[in-house]
Amino acid sequence: MAKKKTCETCGTTDKTVTTMLDPMTTALYPEDTDHDEMTLCEPCAVDRFLES
Repeated sequence: MAKKKTCETCGTTDKTVTTMLDPMTTALYPEDTDHDEMTLCEPCAVDRFLES
């Protein structure tokens, strides 16, 4: 069985946790191609996007 990913922000291991490009820097600097990867659950990814 694969180890579940853990959200960097809240620590949950929910099934929605995934590795993605940083939602905040992607929204603020869409022309950039060098965004950090983050492991986030869906609610934390949405919150981070809205902070931008």
